Amino acid sequence: MIEDEYKTIGKMSYIPKIQQNRGHGWFYRRPGIGRLMEEDRRRTWKSYMLDYPKFYAYHQFDKAHLVMLIEEGIIPEEEGIKCLQKLKEMEQEGIDNAREAIGGLAHSGEAYLTMKLGWWIGGRIHAGRSSHDLSEVNQRITQRNYLLDLMDAVNDLRETLLDLSEQHVETIVPFWSHGQRGRPITLAFYCMTWVKMFERDLERLELCYQHTNISPAGTSEGTGTDFPLNPKRTAELLGFDDVYGNANDMWLTTDFRIEAFAALMILGDPLRRMGEDLQHWSGWEYRIVELADRWCGTSSIMAHKKNPHAIYTLPVGGASAKARILLGTPVEFAKAVKDVIDSIRMANEMLQTTTWNTDRMIELCRSGWICIPDLARTMCEEKGLPWRVAHQICATLVRLAMSEGKSEKDVTSNFVDRAAVEYPVYGKPLNLSEESIRRAFNPEISVKKRIVHGGAAPERVREQINESREKLIKDKKNIEVKRNRLKAATEKLEKAIVGLMEKGV
Repeated sequence: MIEDEYKTIGKMSYIPKIQQNRGHGWFYRRPGIGRLMEEDRRRTWKSYMLDYPKFYAYHQFDKAHLVMLIEEGIIPEEEGIKCLQKLKEMEQEGIDNAREAIGGLAHSGEAYLTMKLGWWIGGRIHAGRSSHDLSEVNQRITQRNYLLDLMDAVNDLRETLLDLSEQHVETIVPFWSHGQRGRPITLAFYCMTWVKMFERDLERLELCYQHTNISPAGTSEGTGTDFPLNPKRTAELLGFDDVYGNANDMWLTTDFRIEAFAALMILGDPLRRMGEDLQHWSGWEYRIVELADRWCGTSSIMAHKKNPHAIYTLPVGGASAKARILLGTPVEFAKAVKDVIDSIRMANEMLQTTTWNTDRMIELCRSGWICIPDLARTMCEEKGLPWRVAHQICATLVRLAMSEGKSEKDVTSNFVDRAAVEYPVYGKPLNLSEESIRRAFNPEISVKKRIVHGGAAPERVREQINESREKLIKDKKNIEVKRNRLKAATEKLEKAIVGLMEKGV
């Protein structure tokens, strides 16, 4: 069958329907044949989906509002209990199916109760609330769930980066500046760069959650209501941490969603930059990382190439948030969240399966004049030179060496003296020892000397790892507490409903 399909493709007459959606180059990018040995991961990728029914938040609000109305004596207990019983029957039918069948979106609960119990009883549920209450409660419940899932994804990525850092505390790799090798650092120090960025992303998401998880229930049309509601009880049953302080504020505010969009956009930036680094590092000129075949494609002409296609999707999340904030609707926010979480998860899996060429890393650190700042520092330490004078002597040295085709290995004490004499501000030999010069050009020694707080020295990086590991444990615990609080609120709501229904019996 496969051979027959290939024959038809060769004639450009027919591509079987089952293959039409396999993407560019599917027939020459087959696992185990040709350049790549693994199936393209993107073809088996399952995008993030929020695991809640479409009408989940509306349904929870309907139940919590009814419980509060009954407890406060705002509606007749018997009629309120009948409403609760019908909502429980709806759950047996399937919340989404029942509400979509009846119509009314946010008001589908009231529409369902009216159909089942009539206007007199079904209409009780809307006492003291407006369409805006329904919409805002739904948006905030949905958004807080998205934020929790986002925080979980960020923490998973932080953990992977911390694991990599612990494995490579002593692994030397160049630090690039303006596309050029600048100084030697460690791979752990590099990974911790992203850990610190994602820690701040987590803090922003935590603040977004705090501003999101405020109950708007009871604000009515934005001026409050003369029904004697108990907004704190409704908030308690829905898992909100606080209640509104001003009804019109809750009516008009959009900042909690704009803030969340902003957090998504900022979160997308380190993902994009990390992806750019991986793309460059996987190129032949660098050759310090190799992505697993599952994340790559190849060329239809240049058969030697291993194109890191999946990396190009890492910026999608941040770009999606930037584009969708222009509309700013809950639906657009949900789509942006999906894209950002997919980008985070893909980055996480990619890092876990990447091969790090540590031999190539140290090779790159032994050339390219990467340790020339250390030679200048040696001049300051041993000869008492001001930094700028030492810097200019070294700049002169590099110019002379490159014009003569010399590398670091060719630098001797005499060659340093030539540069020192040529630099007019100094103009005399330095007489540095050969041992001092060799130590200055040693990348391992260079890294170990940078012991300033936050520096690249392994002992400092270990401190960073320990601090960030403790912070990650604390952050995970905080998210667990939030989820447990929401779970407890749901259980409290169900317990209150059961109590009322048993009382009604």
